[in-house]
Amino acid sequence: MLDENNLSLLRTYIGDAYVTRSRERLAGVRRKFERVLEEGRLPEQGFAESDIEAFFLQLSSMDSNNWENSVGVGEREGRVLLNLVRRRHFGLIHGIGRSGDIAVIQPKAAGSSVVNRLTNQLLLDWLRKSGAPSTAHCILVPMATGMSLTLCLLTLRKRRPAGARYVIWPRIDQKSCFKCILAAGLIPIPIEPHEGPTDPKRSVECADQLGTNMVALTEALCHPGQYLLKHWPEGACAQGVTEASAIADGPDSVICVLSTTLCFSPRVPDRLHAITKLCSTHGVSHLINNAYGVQSPRCMRMIESCGKLLLSTATGTLSLTTKRTSDGDVTTGGTQITGRPIDLLYVQSTDKNLLVPVGGAIVAGFDAALVAEVAKTYPGRASATPSIDALASLLHLGLAGWTELIERRSACFARLRDGLQSVAQKHGLRLLHTEDNPISLAISLNELCDLTSSADNVEPSANRLRCLTQLGSQLFTQGCSGVRVVLPASASDAVLLGGYKFPGFASHSSNSRVAYMNAAAAIGQTVTEVDVFLSKLDKALTQFRKSQSSRQSTSTFEQT
Repeated sequence: MLDENNLSLLRTYIGDAYVTRSRERLAGVRRKFERVLEEGRLPEQGFAESDIEAFFLQLSSMDSNNWENSVGVGEREGRVLLNLVRRRHFGLIHGIGRSGDIAVIQPKAAGSSVVNRLTNQLLLDWLRKSGAPSTAHCILVPMATGMSLTLCLLTLRKRRPAGARYVIWPRIDQKSCFKCILAAGLIPIPIEPHEGPTDPKRSVECADQLGTNMVALTEALCHPGQYLLKHWPEGACAQGVTEASAIADGPDSVICVLSTTLCFSPRVPDRLHAITKLCSTHGVSHLINNAYGVQSPRCMRMIESCGKLLLSTATGTLSLTTKRTSDGDVTTGGTQITGRPIDLLYVQSTDKNLLVPVGGAIVAGFDAALVAEVAKTYPGRASATPSIDALASLLHLGLAGWTELIERRSACFARLRDGLQSVAQKHGLRLLHTEDNPISLAISLNELCDLTSSADNVEPSANRLRCLTQLGSQLFTQGCSGVRVVLPASASDAVLLGGYKFPGFASHSSNSRVAYMNAAAAIGQTVTEVDVFLSKLDKALTQFRKSQSSRQSTSTFEQT
C-alpha cells in the first residue's frame, strides 16, 4: 500500500524529514524480502514479527477468498465462520497443494502457494546449513513425525519389488516409531541393540550405551522371515509369517531399514553410514527417523555422510577416502562395497526443531525425484498451518538466530551433564556413560534401592525398583516435565504392540538391568531452566532417600 507514490503524497501530512526516514526503513525491509525471494535462502538476520505479519497479510490478499468482489459458487471457497479463526490463519484458508500433489500450485490460492513453495525452499537451505549440504529437495507435510514416516514407507513400498513387506527396525522404545510401520500395512522386524562400545578405545565413555547391532541387522536383512520367526515368534504369528513363506524371503522382501538418530539415553544414534553401506550392498532402501536431529550438528553430519555415499555410488565419483578396485567395485577402508544406488529419505519434526506447535514434519532426501514422489503420494490437498508456522519461524530466526539457538543448546547440554554428574555423586549415584548421545543423559537409580546383597552388579528386587517411579512423579509435581524414570525389564511389564511382545519397553532393550532417570537439553532450553531443574532434582533425591529410610525403619520395627 505504501509504495513510492503514496509515500510522496504523505509529505503533505508529515513533511519531508519523516517521510524520508520512513522510506529508508521500508526500503530496507523490502530489500531484505527481495533477497529472500530471489535467492531462496534464510536471511542472515531475522525479520521483526510485525514485518512477517504484514508479509502474510499481503500474501493472503492474493487468494480468491479475500478478493473484494469475489463470488464463490463451489463447494470449497475458503469461507470461515469465526473471524478469530480467520485472523489466526492470516486469511490463508485454502490450504496447499491439490488432490494429486501436495507440492503443486493451488489455482484459487496464489498466496498460499507462495507460502508452500517458499517454506520448502527455506527449509532446504536450513537443512543444508545445519550440516547436510548435499540434500537435494525437501517438503513439509502437515503431519507429525509418525504419520510422515508412514507416508514415506508407502512411497518406498511402490519402488520395491512386488511382495516386499518387511521393515527392519533397530529398536528404540517410542511407540509411534513402531506403529508407523504397522499403519503402512508392513511387517516390522525389531533388532535388539548392541550393548556397550563398538570401539575398544572408547570402552569407558561409551560403556553404558545401546547402539546398532550390525550383526543382527545383517542377518535380518539377508533372511528377514526366518529372523522374525526366530527372535519374535509372537509377532511373526500375528503377521501371518510362516516357516514355509519365510524360506523364500531375502533382501528383495525388505522395504527398507528404518533407523533413528536421536532418542532417549542410553540409546545412541544408529550407525547411519554403516547401515547405508549395508543397504547399498543389498539394494534395500534406507529411511532415517531424524525427528529432532536437526538441532544436532553431529547427527546432520552423519546424514550428510550417507548422502555422499549414495551420490558417489550413483555417479561413480569417489571421495578421497575411497578407491576403485580392478573389477569395478568400490572400497572404503579396505572393505568392498557393491555400490548399488538405493532410495534414502530422512524425516524431521517441525515442533522439535523449529519451536512451533505440533503438526508438521519435513521429508528430505538426496534425490529430488524421490522426494517429489512422496509429495504425489499424499492424498488430497493439505493444511497450510504447519507451513505458515515454519515459514514465520524461519523468517524471524534467520541464520544468525538459528546459530544462536544451536550454541545455546550446546551450552545447556554441557551445564546439564556437569550438573547431573555433581548431583549423582552427591547422592551416591552415577551418570551413565553414553558419550554418543548429544542431547539426552541418564543417571542410574539402582543405588537408591536397598540391595539384598552386598555383591557388585546385583540387581535390586522388582518391588524396590518400582518405588523409583515415585521420584519421577515427585519431579513432575514440582513442575519438571520431560523427566523419565525407566525401570529395567525385570521390574516392568512387557508391552504388547501389534502382536509383538516387548520386555523392558521404554528401556530400548529386552535385557535392560539398570533403572535410570532421563533428562535432555533440547533446543529452546535456557541455562536457568537447567539450574532450576538440578536444584529440584537434588531436593527430590534427598526427600526420596528420607522417605525410603523412614519406610525401612518402620518395616524393621514391625518385624521386631
